[in-house]
Amino acid sequence: MSDTIAIGALRELTEHGIHAPDDVRLMGFDGIPFSACTNPPISTVAMDVPAMARTVIDRMVAPIESNLRHERPDDITHDHIQFQVMPRTSTLSA
Repeated sequence: MSDTIAIGALRELTEHGIHAPDDVRLMGFDGIPFSACTNPPISTVAMDVPAMARTVIDRMVAPIESNLRHERPDDITHDHIQFQVMPRTSTLSA
């Protein structure tokens, strides 16, 4: 929801005479397509949602499978999901 919040913030800032990127730089996080349609377009970080979903499902299924095999579940680990920074007008340097 961060891009959605950034879109709302952009509107509020504009209504108060504060303009991106001249007065403030604004960046979201989600990569929703609509963030490219604002004025100015909002920079964002797009996550690989299918990879994130696969990782979450794998993390949920693994302890169940371990339990069925009467094995100790793996220790908690961290995963890295690919992302892409999408610079747009809302963060351009003056």
